[in-house]
Amino acid sequence: MMLRNRRNQPAAAETHGAERGLDRFEGFSDAVFAIALTLLIVEIKVPGSPEGTHGYSDLASAMAEQWREYLALVLCYVVIGAYWLQHHYSGRIYAKSDHWFGVINLLFLLAIVVIPYPIRVWCFHLGTAFEPVASVTLVAGLALTACTWMAKWFYAMPGRRLMDERLAPDFLQQMTRRYGVATLVQIAAVPVVIAAWRIGVAIALLCVAFFLLPQPTPRYKPREEPSEAEKLNK
Repeated sequence: MMLRNRRNQPAAAETHGAERGLDRFEGFSDAVFAIALTLLIVEIKVPGSPEGTHGYSDLASAMAEQWREYLALVLCYVVIGAYWLQHHYSGRIYAKSDHWFGVINLLFLLAIVVIPYPIRVWCFHLGTAFEPVASVTLVAGLALTACTWMAKWFYAMPGRRLMDERLAPDFLQQMTRRYGVATLVQIAAVPVVIAAWRIGVAIALLCVAFFLLPQPTPRYKPREEPSEAEKLNK
């Protein structure tokens, strides 16, 4: 019976390079996220500082005029934070890494580091004649970030190449639909933003905000659930 069950199981896809655990992989990724989030406040220049505004007569008004800076800070924090939450969550899904998974993750982290730029472009041109171009830049940046995230998932998924083999198939299908639909919505927002820029931006940002909500609890095959200690350590 055991041999028959093994024959019926799909063969795991081939990995490339050295297989490794996720400790250093997640530690490096967390560091990039932490730096990206920390540097956001550095972009806001205090009025009166060497790089800040000068010649104002009312400090409160000078700070209020920086509302675009504050909006950019909040949006960048929300977008990067939403992806960090999913990165943290995926620690319960991925079981190991290999060379190409690391390469794709570097592309994803590049998108995370770069995403504040299109967000700031949009915030600083909101309500101006350049808002349509800024909106396309923002939505395209969000779509590219979503694509790099989905590329990690698609690489790890075939034959459960890098995923925890104990996870229930219906759970992985559910998460594939969630991430896949979200990525398609982000891509579809690009042509929408060309025709109606504020609608396109709203769709893209709401799609990111959806992943601030709790995701489904991982489900496992019968009698293959990890111990409580293992769950806490992941």
